[in-house]
Amino acid sequence: MTAVIYARYSSNTQTELSIEGQLKVCREYAEHNGFSVAREYIDRAISGKTANNRPDFNMMLADSYHGEFEAVLVYQLDRFARSRLDSALCKAQLRLNGVRVISAKETISDDASGILMEALLEGIAEYYICELSQKVRRGLEINAAKGLYTGAGVPTGYKIANKRFIIDTSTAPIVKRIFDMYLSDHGITEIARCLGNPFNRNSVRRILTNRRYTGVYKYGSIEIPDAIPRLIDDETFNKAQAMMERNKKIYARCF
Repeated sequence: MTAVIYARYSSNTQTELSIEGQLKVCREYAEHNGFSVAREYIDRAISGKTANNRPDFNMMLADSYHGEFEAVLVYQLDRFARSRLDSALCKAQLRLNGVRVISAKETISDDASGILMEALLEGIAEYYICELSQKVRRGLEINAAKGLYTGAGVPTGYKIANKRFIIDTSTAPIVKRIFDMYLSDHGITEIARCLGNPFNRNSVRRILTNRRYTGVYKYGSIEIPDAIPRLIDDETFNKAQAMMERNKKIYARCF
């Protein structure tokens, strides 16, 4: 019987050794159980949460239509998918093409108890990735509450040191200049033209509307005042917002 091997690891914290270990176990399983391995499909540093973003996995599904293999060998079922829905849909697709999925490390019988065992293993895999996602989100929220950098973009005028926002003395004056120019009746297009690359209308507008410059740190629904160094005082920021709103209404009346 002809089989292919599918191997995957989830993140850059894992290494090529993870793949080699999976392949070794699957090759040994194939040899001991009379499978001839036609090909190996490998997705490196890609989550198994969804099937859509795994190129080799999707290539394997497409190749199953050609009838060139009868089984997909995986180290464990969680390498195939961590979502029960993805797992069910992809296995159904493979079954229609005469292909079954076999776990080299998990003993799953072909009878009714095997169906229960497979469902249990898939449920555990999905629970694991859901719990991990919640832990990561909680960790980011805790960092945000402390005013620590969470990995999002760093606004012009700041840089990161020891996970904290500090003032970038080379670009902070540009932020102050943008606010000063705008409040002196220089339009956004004019300011962008004056500053030149890499500034444009959108980047100037983002700076003028970014409350972080008043020291407010925002992450999701979390908003903490005075969590990062202030570049613009409240009065200046609020004047700029009022002027933008006024200019928006004038523009709307003209057109």
